[in-house]
Parts: sequence; structure tokens; C-alpha cells
Amino acid sequence: MSTAYTYLTDDHLRLRDQAQEFGHSVIAPYVPHMEAAGTHTDRELPRLMGELGWCGVILDAEEYGGMGLDHLSKTILIAETAYFSGAAAGILQASYIPTTAILYLGSEEQKRLWLPQIAQGLWTAILVTEPDSGSHVLGMDGTARRKGGEWIINARKCFIGNSHIAGLHVVVVRTGRPGEPRSLSAFLVEADRDGIEVSQPDLVGMHGFACGNVNLRDVRVPATNLLGDVGDGLAAAYTASVVCGRPNLAATALGLHHRVVDETIDFLNGRHRKTGKRHRETRKLSDLPVVRHRLADMESRLMTAERLAYDAVHLLDRGQPCDGELVQSKLFNNVAAGESLRDATSLHGGYAARTDHPITRLMRDIQLVGAPAGPDDIQRHRLTEKALKVDRTQWSEDFIRRTRLAAAA
Repeated sequence: MSTAYTYLTDDHLRLRDQAQEFGHSVIAPYVPHMEAAGTHTDRELPRLMGELGWCGVILDAEEYGGMGLDHLSKTILIAETAYFSGAAAGILQASYIPTTAILYLGSEEQKRLWLPQIAQGLWTAILVTEPDSGSHVLGMDGTARRKGGEWIINARKCFIGNSHIAGLHVVVVRTGRPGEPRSLSAFLVEADRDGIEVSQPDLVGMHGFACGNVNLRDVRVPATNLLGDVGDGLAAAYTASVVCGRPNLAATALGLHHRVVDETIDFLNGRHRKTGKRHRETRKLSDLPVVRHRLADMESRLMTAERLAYDAVHLLDRGQPCDGELVQSKLFNNVAAGESLRDATSLHGGYAARTDHPITRLMRDIQLVGAPAGPDDIQRHRLTEKALKVDRTQWSEDFIRRTRLAAAA
């Protein structure tokens, strides 16, 4: 991370240093174990990161026992962690999304019950995506029906980050007529309630990160577990996705992108070719003009990606509406990481096909960053709406308004 940003504070730099130290001393030596295990749910890294208080990075220190930092801090933490492991970053970023939904819609009682536990290392998950509806949130089939003082939830959810380690789920299901904007509601559902089953299909990458299926069959929760009001489910899903999910995925792509560039530079500096008429001289591959042009493109993308990722959340921290900037940060970081990865694999030659080379792990992890919080075409659609001045809810603006009102109360 560059220190050329005028808005970086000592708190940001200290958090960066802490993340880098943890990455070098704990994550890096642990990655071979996670890779060798393939698709699985790692519990050791979540435990250690929870002990550092990272689950509560954006939670108020005095009120909830969190770190009391900002969204830029969260972005720095995810990006620095992703540099060492996409799975570790996945665990972090997935838990911040439901936490944001609780901050946005939670009652005072719900916040005081759950946010201190999250700050102490309780992992959370948000359950929105379903097998047959994907990004079409209003098309979901999962339902909740009221019966006396309880809600009974039935749903099949998929691609759920932290599915196997979360102690608390934020579940978005249908409570009204299909397709209507206020047909969805959100509920806080403890993971140990009867009727919840989790499973994990094999993943090509992010080994150690649980991203599985969660099925809820006749799961009963008290009426007090309703998050916000009936009909607030779409707001919960969209706000959590725009305000938190998109910048989180931008940060994950940024950290992986940074590692791709560094791995490529190290590889090229370590490879030599003989030159001269008698092949008595050697030059590093990184000295070749064609190679340097590729590296320049990679570095240019990385610098732009970092700027977009940090500037977007800095606007959010300043209380400025920034849906477009958050969307763009996710889109550009994902696309740029993929383009630099293609350059890197070309420069690595045959080594990019070896399973024991770091570039192949990065290749597997980067391809899993695009779909969450909406694939690239969804981001382009939102940016087109912005360019055409289509009147849409500014979810960042509403999040800022609600959370600031709650803090002032």
C-alpha cells in the first residue's frame, strides 16, 4: 500500500503493519496446509483473527467493544490479508457484510446483544443468494410466515460465505407477494437453531474458506429476531452489498493483484538468459524491453486499482453518497486483477501450469472474486444507470443517514 494518500492516519498505518506482521508470521506458513487440504472449512485462522479483534474493525469501541475504526481501515485490513491468502480475506470480508446489515437496520436491543459478541470474534454470514434466482434478489423462493409470536423460515441458500463457521446468520426471505420491492424481510437466525443444515461443494480455490449451502427447514425464530421492519429485506440485502460487499471484494481483488505483481517481479528477477555472440553474458528477464512493457501495464493497473478502492471508501467515511464509486471500485479491481493475472501467466511460461507454483493459487483465488456482490455485468448495468441519471436509491446515502441518526440518538 502506498503512503501517498493524504487521508491515511496513524491508525491506518498501524493496522496495515499489524496485518502485514500477522500475514508473514501466521498466514504465510499456514497457507500450504490450507492448500493441501483442498475444499474445507478452516477454523484456526478465524479463531486467531477473531482474537485480534478484526471482526469489529468498524464497530464503536466504547459502545460495542470494537476497534472503532472506519471503512478505509476495513479495506486496508482485507487487502493486506488477501495478499497472503484469498481464503483469509474471504473469511474477513464475508463477516463484515451481515455486520453492516445489523448496523443499518438493527434495533438498539439487537445491536447491544450481537455487536459486542461480533467484536469479540463471533463470525456471521448473510444468506441471500438462492440456486434458482442468483443475483435476481426479488425472485427468491425462500419464505418466512408469521405464526403467533414466531416466524417460520423455509429456504435454500447457496454460495454463503462463512456458512460453516458463522454463529449468527442474517437471512433474507420473502414475506410478501413475489417480485414486489417490499416483499422481502430480514431475520437474525442463530446458527444452532433446529432445522438448519450446511454443506460445502468443492471449490477450485479459496481453500479454507467456507462458501457453502445453508438449507433452512421450518426454522422458528421469535418475532424479536426480525431485522428492521417487515418489507426491509431488500434494503438489508442491497445496502449490505453496495456499502460493504462491493468494497470488500474490491479490497480482496486488490490484495491478490498486489501479490500477483510481486510474485511476477520476483520470478523475472530470478530468471536469467544468456546473451552476446558467445552467450557469455547473462541478463535478467526483467531487463528485456518487452517484459518491462508488460510489467509497466501491471503496475499501472495496480496503482489505479488501489486508488479507486481507497478513494471510494474514503468518501463513505466522509459521509458522502458514493454508490457509483463503490460499484466502480469493485468492477475495476476485479477486471484489473484478471488482466494482470493473464500477463503474469504469460510471463511465467510453463511455470504457470505447475500446481506447486504460487501463481496457480492466485489464479484459482482471483476467479472466485468476480461473482459475489454481483458479477461484472451487474456493475456495468449500475454504472450505465448512473450515466443515464436513472433515479435509484442511493444505498450509501441511506446507510449514512440511518447510522448517523442512530449514533446521535
